[in-house]
Amino acid sequence: MTISIITVLYHTEDHHLSNFYFSISKIREPIQLLMHDNTNYNIGLSKAVNKLIQQATSDIIILANPDTLFDHDIEQMINYVRAFPTIGAVPIFIEHDSSRRFPTMTRILVTFTTIGKWLGKSIKTEYDKVQSNRVEQPGGSFLVLSRYVVNKLLEDGYLYDEHFPVFWNDVDMAMRAKIKNIDFIRFPVKIHHSSGHSFKTVSYERKCILFYSKAGMIGFTEKWDMHSSIIKIIFFVDAIISIMIALLGRRKFGDSILKFRACLQ
Repeated sequence: MTISIITVLYHTEDHHLSNFYFSISKIREPIQLLMHDNTNYNIGLSKAVNKLIQQATSDIIILANPDTLFDHDIEQMINYVRAFPTIGAVPIFIEHDSSRRFPTMTRILVTFTTIGKWLGKSIKTEYDKVQSNRVEQPGGSFLVLSRYVVNKLLEDGYLYDEHFPVFWNDVDMAMRAKIKNIDFIRFPVKIHHSSGHSFKTVSYERKCILFYSKAGMIGFTEKWDMHSSIIKIIFFVDAIISIMIALLGRRKFGDSILKFRACLQ
């Protein structure tokens, strides 16, 4: 048996890539490494993953960011997914917890608006906190999937929806997985993840467009009927309130303006 590992590079630093190769060498099973570099010509993360997934031939497929560092302990996850092929597995990230609950309009607003951060701390905490080893929204930084799960997701014509080239693609995948009765668990295996290194070259305004526009949050809420028009209005109100607060000398308002502008794109 072999394991297919899919990774997409984008301005990946040499030491991260060296560590990634070293991590792969710790796995005792044969590896099919499938890699696409978006640095010189960026086709988007989703399209790159979809392109590579078509080349995967193994019974186990791992989506892994090139800035992850792991060892042979992940074989526990691989063996578990082989034994229970309707379940995907994610590790515990030492630097951060990337597992969240499914987004709702309320959770989106309290997480990403100034008003929400003030008024909805308990809701945001509930959104961020995974109550058990079962994970609703696993993220795609390091995800172990069986061939069965991949094939079920590919019934939609893609693993990642290419309408979301960078952000929200993994959330959309998790939503579709739920419909197909696919579960995800967080396995007690710890790995390192140097999150966000590849986006150091991207401006904050560009990140906002990718995250909040139709290519991100607004497109996601439209697809899943989460009242995207109401969300746009609230982001507009949030921008106005942020300006008023800034005039009182309490904080800068630029972030809220950029978020609102991105929602209109």
